[in-house]
Amino acid sequence: MGRGIVFFDIGGTLATGAGQSPRRLLASRLDLSENETKRVGRLIMVHPATEPAELARDLGKILPRHEPRRLLSILESVWFQQTDCVREIGGATGLVAALKEMGFKAGIISNTWHPLYEGFRRNCAELADLFDCAFLSYRRGIKKPSPALFADAVREAGEPGELCCMVGDTYELDVAPAREAGMKTIWVLRQPERELSELVEMLRGTRLPPDWTVRSIGELLPFFGKECERWLKSP
Repeated sequence: MGRGIVFFDIGGTLATGAGQSPRRLLASRLDLSENETKRVGRLIMVHPATEPAELARDLGKILPRHEPRRLLSILESVWFQQTDCVREIGGATGLVAALKEMGFKAGIISNTWHPLYEGFRRNCAELADLFDCAFLSYRRGIKKPSPALFADAVREAGEPGELCCMVGDTYELDVAPAREAGMKTIWVLRQPERELSELVEMLRGTRLPPDWTVRSIGELLPFFGKECERWLKSP
């Protein structure tokens, strides 16, 4: 019998990418309004396109003021940039490999689109090959923090919720919905300045904390080696 499954977010947890999100890159190059930027962001994270032209057609429907050929050209530029820029966060491969050696399965739950995921698979190939399953927003048509994405992961992984753990770098997108799905949670608090409101609410007692918090994934292996057996079995 396995020990359970550890799910990871990709961006900010396992790997880094461009300094800006794809919606912000598109917004700056297309001179989008804030409303248009939000609509673009919602679309690209759940669109199943595996080629730029597929996505450009539907982007054109929500950005009718943009000439189609220019829209496609800019999208292609961002698309290939996203594929090229993905880099592993140091220690990620060793961590996941060690967890597999310890008897855990490994999975991914991530808001992403095709070019970034392909960049992860291409540029972090040894790491990407370690995962048993991946629940990706653009393939599922839903994105975090939707509880449905986490519920699907728990159900399809074939493990009880208490033996599923989510590791991610944001409270709203990773910790909160994973808790709702009955999973254990580890918060990789790499950039606490981006999570100040969540931290303040925890101190006030208006938000539940994660089960465990670390500053980097480098702190996770000792935790899983020494604490995890008791921790995962606790109610």
